[in-house]
Order: sequence, then structure tokens, then C-alpha cells
Amino acid sequence: MRRRQSDSGSAPLETAALLTLLLLPVTPMLQLFSVAFDQIAAESIARHALRYSILHSSEQSIRQTAEIAVDMLASRWGRNARFDVDCGSCSKGSLVVFKVYVGDASATQVAGLEPR
Repeated sequence: MRRRQSDSGSAPLETAALLTLLLLPVTPMLQLFSVAFDQIAAESIARHALRYSILHSSEQSIRQTAEIAVDMLASRWGRNARFDVDCGSCSKGSLVVFKVYVGDASATQVAGLEPR
């Protein structure tokens, strides 16, 4: 019976291969999380900025109040956001269409201007 003088195994190689296979899905999942986070941020910013704009529109124009609200909310989310407001004539009874873009995500909110 003959004994082996050196015992060389493949455990480090198997470990490296297994870790590579286990870590492959991490990058796509992080990208998916980033896209989902941008969408949630866009929805939240659009909803709250539109509400703020309508409630404070008597003090300033809707566009000015929307700019203040979007800047404040986007900084709290840690994202850069841009927006577009369309209210037609902006008279009582008009619809305000508010769109917010965060990265590749976008959100649209619509509300009516009520008489006071």
C-alpha cells in the first residue's frame, strides 16, 4: 500500500466557482432595486408636490409652488427630479396635470382646481 506524500485538493477552486455562481445575480438585482426605488420616489414626489401646489396656489403660481415642492422632496429622497405642469388656463375648475421624472422613471398625477 502506497501513501501519497502530498495531498492537494480542489476545495479553493470549488469555493471560488461556487461563490462566482452565487454572486452573479447580485448585480441585476441591484439594478432592479435602483429602478424600483426611482419609480417609488417619482410617485411620491408627484403626489405630494401636486397636493402642496394646489393648497398653496393662492400665494404663488402653481408652477412656482411646484418647483419649491419638487426641489424639497427630491432632496429628501436623495434623487434629482424634474417636472412638468400643465393646467391649461389655471382657472377654477381646470385640471392640473403634474408629471415628475426621476432617472428613467416617471409619474403622473392629476387634480382639479376647486373654487374657494
